[in-house]
Amino acid sequence: MTTRYLKQSNRFIIFIILTLSLSLRSATVSAEPPLSADVLIVGAGLSGLSAAYHLKKAGKTALILEMSPHIGGRIRTASYPGGAHAEVGLEEFWENNPAIEIFKDLKIPMETAYSSFSSFYYQGKLYPFTQDSNPEFLRSVLDTDELQAYKLWDAKMAELYRQLQQRPLPDELLALMETSFADWIKNTSGLSPKAQELVRIETEPEYATSWQKISALDGIAEWHYFSGNGLAPRHVVGGNQRAAQALAIFIGKDRIRLNQLVTHIKSTDSGVEVTATDQGNFKQQIFRAKYVITAIPLFRLNDIQFTPELSAERKQAIQTQSAGAYFTAHVRVDNAAGSFWTYDGESILPIMTDSPLGVIYGGESKPGGDALLNLLVSGADAERFNSRISDPDQIQEALLTAFDKHWPGFRQSVKQMSFYRYHPRAIASWPVGRSRFDALSESLRKPQGRVYFAGDFTEDTHSNGASQSALRVVKDILQRSD
Repeated sequence: MTTRYLKQSNRFIIFIILTLSLSLRSATVSAEPPLSADVLIVGAGLSGLSAAYHLKKAGKTALILEMSPHIGGRIRTASYPGGAHAEVGLEEFWENNPAIEIFKDLKIPMETAYSSFSSFYYQGKLYPFTQDSNPEFLRSVLDTDELQAYKLWDAKMAELYRQLQQRPLPDELLALMETSFADWIKNTSGLSPKAQELVRIETEPEYATSWQKISALDGIAEWHYFSGNGLAPRHVVGGNQRAAQALAIFIGKDRIRLNQLVTHIKSTDSGVEVTATDQGNFKQQIFRAKYVITAIPLFRLNDIQFTPELSAERKQAIQTQSAGAYFTAHVRVDNAAGSFWTYDGESILPIMTDSPLGVIYGGESKPGGDALLNLLVSGADAERFNSRISDPDQIQEALLTAFDKHWPGFRQSVKQMSFYRYHPRAIASWPVGRSRFDALSESLRKPQGRVYFAGDFTEDTHSNGASQSALRVVKDILQRSD
């Protein structure tokens, strides 16, 4: 009796052990272990990729979690049959962008295609940029008195920009947050109406909204790209997307996870935990590291739960920051249409327009093939075109009508239009009463525990801001010993 009981008990125990063993084995197979890194980076745009580059150079490991199925953020290049291509997002890198040094290190070829000033329309008249420098161009646009007033104003702007480098900012500069760039120019600059229009039409595409909607303080910061001889815009040969691809190769494609929707970031005294859902299979995973860098547009931070929650000051900074708007249209036209933008045998692109066409850039195409134009529309027209209820046929007709206004008969040359919408809040902008230089913006440039905030929304409206923020956060992380 006892022996039989023991045998039955042993069988039962063995059954339990086997069951537990199989269960544990099954759990081990189905649960993917979290990847570890020194730093987790949310976002694979220019800021996130640059941060990962600097961390790797410093001997630190990084893992990037990107929500979309592609890298680069707004760095995207569209390719077309026949070898033509044009930028969908970021059009240029200014020569003072810290990313330029990264590209040099990675041997990414770049070119300078045009000046900071561009050809532009004023009261229906085209002023073509055919000169070798901004000062020469201005002499062809403004009369003697207008030019003298412009030079005095530009010198004042250069001095004010130098003062922007001071910390803390002088009170008289901070007061300029309370007036719009447009009103400040009209009331204090002494510029002629034509010179004022030149300032407006050159700068508005940079902050992607009306100059009535940004403060004079931020307008001063924007103008330094054009002041004096101006800064040179540069492109990556073959398309800007090649820069993102080269960065990804250097970082290691196994260090970039695509389709990862980050939903929770937890910071503790010893590290961070980032929860992300794979949008391909909807499996959730927790990643752990010492620090985390968010390199995404600020409005995306509202989609993430933070533990501990973000400070009241940071929340206010996010909620009160504004956004500009871009819309891109690629226009494939007959090669003979090049005569519309050729002056004395040379292209005068890009052209700044005061119409729904926005800025007319030239795409790259093979000799003898169809020409490709790249329209970068900003502000109110971009908001209208980006609307999901906007009819593509109506957009095309609006653009063709605008083309015919500038270049009569141009629509007959158009073969195809391709439209690319931006998220309506993806472009950094600060409204009147706010500024990239105010205390709220400064709060976003400081870490909250082990959480760092990067991206152009924390620094600047340009890709410069994305690159600068990457340098800032990596430098801070490398100096920490905890």
